[in-house]
Amino acid sequence: MAASSLSFRKHITDNPSPLCKEQLMSRHTPVSRRPSSSSSCLLRPAAVALALASLPWVAHAAVDETFQLGTVVVTGKARLKMDSETAFTASSMRTTTGLSLSPRQTPQSVSVVTQAQMRGQGIRTFEGALNTTTGVNVTRSASRSVFMSRGFYIEQLAEDGINTMIGAPGLNGTPGRDPKQQLDIALYDHIEVVRGATGLTQGVGEPGGTLNAVRKKPTSTPLVEASLMVDRFGTVRATGDVSGPLNEDRDLRARLVTVLEKDRSFQDNVDGRNALLYGVADKTLGDGTRFTVGGLVHNTHDTPDPNGLPMAHDNTDAHLPRDKFLGMDWNKGRYRKRDAFVELDHYLNDDWNLNAKLDYRQTHSVSEYTSLAGSGAVGGGISATGTLPVDDIERYDHAGNQLAFQTNLNGSFEALGQKHEAFMTYSYSREKLDVRERWQDNDGLTAPVYTFTGHEVARPDWNTYYGQNFSHNNFYNQGLSGGVRLNVRDDLHILVGTRYTHWKRDWAYIYDTRNGQPDTRANTQLITRRSRFIPYAGVTYDLDDVNSIYLNYTSMFKVNTNPALDGGPLPVTQGRNYEVGWKAAANEGKLNASVALFQVDQDNTAVRSNLRTTDGTRRWAWFPLTERSRGLDAEVSGEVMPGVNLFAGYTYNKRKYTASVGSAVAGKDFAKQMPKHMLRAYGNYRLPGEASAWTLGLGMRMQSATESGWDIHNGGRTVWNASVQYALDAHWQFNLSLNNLTDKRYYTDNGSRGYGYGSYYGEPRNVVLTATWRM
Repeated sequence: MAASSLSFRKHITDNPSPLCKEQLMSRHTPVSRRPSSSSSCLLRPAAVALALASLPWVAHAAVDETFQLGTVVVTGKARLKMDSETAFTASSMRTTTGLSLSPRQTPQSVSVVTQAQMRGQGIRTFEGALNTTTGVNVTRSASRSVFMSRGFYIEQLAEDGINTMIGAPGLNGTPGRDPKQQLDIALYDHIEVVRGATGLTQGVGEPGGTLNAVRKKPTSTPLVEASLMVDRFGTVRATGDVSGPLNEDRDLRARLVTVLEKDRSFQDNVDGRNALLYGVADKTLGDGTRFTVGGLVHNTHDTPDPNGLPMAHDNTDAHLPRDKFLGMDWNKGRYRKRDAFVELDHYLNDDWNLNAKLDYRQTHSVSEYTSLAGSGAVGGGISATGTLPVDDIERYDHAGNQLAFQTNLNGSFEALGQKHEAFMTYSYSREKLDVRERWQDNDGLTAPVYTFTGHEVARPDWNTYYGQNFSHNNFYNQGLSGGVRLNVRDDLHILVGTRYTHWKRDWAYIYDTRNGQPDTRANTQLITRRSRFIPYAGVTYDLDDVNSIYLNYTSMFKVNTNPALDGGPLPVTQGRNYEVGWKAAANEGKLNASVALFQVDQDNTAVRSNLRTTDGTRRWAWFPLTERSRGLDAEVSGEVMPGVNLFAGYTYNKRKYTASVGSAVAGKDFAKQMPKHMLRAYGNYRLPGEASAWTLGLGMRMQSATESGWDIHNGGRTVWNASVQYALDAHWQFNLSLNNLTDKRYYTDNGSRGYGYGSYYGEPRNVVLTATWRM
């Protein structure tokens, strides 16, 4: 087992009207263009049958094995006493509430993606990690990936509980105006996923789910690790991870993580670079206080592919080669992220803990690109002469920063003969984003598809331009939440709480140049403020020492900044999550299972019409609609038997508009780009006896068919993966991963896929070899 896993285990052991066609795609259709290590890997989720079949087994599971990281818990801060001999660790999660609760105690669907899982499957990207998670669908929006759960976008990403908006596609008008997130899995110990609304910890956003990436922390025992990864397409990735105490008392610890990567895609002329330096140190102050300070520098380069591939002239699959890239050879994106944070964790006594965090980050990016693209409508694909128009020639410059603060007080108290838990959290964030948008004249430009080389359009001189606009965004979000978990009896727990959220957006859009001339249109400025109380209620009943059932209700809200028909603001979007389920934790938490039935209702979802506002501004008018999402999540993860680990997760999800303007969309699926059925599974087996150095793994991702907003069908698919791990000795380990084992040819899900653009191939068969050395 990896040194980091050993130190984690040691710590826990040591511490006891009519709508236009384009908008019938639904507001969940991304706007794609501007108008005009461990030798045993943990597994997780389960298909319904597998989850139900495991019920009697779980109830009688043995409990004589050693606890292992990853098969058990998610995140957060456990109520652990700190001393100079142990690192600060966690055995529970706070992502759903303000309390440190185990997965079984949490009355909501949760998952975790661990380093062991990612290494076992040769995963090196954040998107790849979420592609193995129960209920999460990774879809395309222009040249970036977006995440969906239960039919809704996951708009919130937290790092160590500090939230930042990652935004649905087109949050600021087009995907180009939205900054690309820089996320590297080498930075994180694990990733938490909550499905459904998280009203107590988030407050603002869509009710589909929340992500929390938990960064690596210093360890009390020395850890030195280096790895080199190469794949079939030419990607080379080197990582280093060094951690341990800096003094004899071990009360001063530090950790350093580095990444250097040269990325090569299966597409021609699509490559990138990635460099990351992360450092963190903590100091134990006295018996119950720990101070942590850290920061990172992250630079990445990539090749934007804004439009993918088109369909054929007869509206069928053009069967273009999978390595075909229709962007110019000068397409590029450069991204820079700087982050600094401090954290103070203090135990007031054995029962109460106070935690405070301050985080400041700066981001800057430049992206410039164009590619061939037709129209989305029928007949918009490759022309009879084999050509396509040259799409918008664009450049976006982003500059942003965020200041966030969070403090949490939680603990326990006695009343009526029982011990109960309570918490209170205050959070504040201010996000600023400035965008400069420039474009060139592309009128009448076309290029051949089949002989395309990427040299057809020269790189522009961006000191001169055909059009230019500026946008300025300031987001302010404050929240005060509190709640109690009442242990009415030893087997009955009631969690109730509320959050007051105040949200403000100050947005300005400045028209500068249009058609090569000064733009005389009036600039737009909008200041929006909204406040809401958000309730949360959950009940957990323990059937025995292993099995529990639970009920949950919570909500979230989202501010609509689009205009109604009269030009005024739309009502606030309100999402509500109802959930009932069963959870089990056997073998001291080494094996977890859950089944959940859910319903998510969202009122006042904004969908654009084909009408103009009547207030004289001639803006597109939007209408409020009502949506409903129902389904089932089932998951099993952990050690099924000695040497065998399994992760299996199944999701069924059916969605529809329950009310609309007229009957144009009532009853229709509002998120057709998300499959109704998803099954993710991965398991590995460590061979016994003298062959115990070998571990064999097999996994699959299966899903049903999807459609785009233009009604383009994307068939269901099953993608198989396999892995072989070999531990040469106590220091060297080799991992060979075979992804897309059968070389399945398929397109990724994309809500904005049209006949002339938006077809993106999934990765062909790939072979990934990783060599890891540990001290």
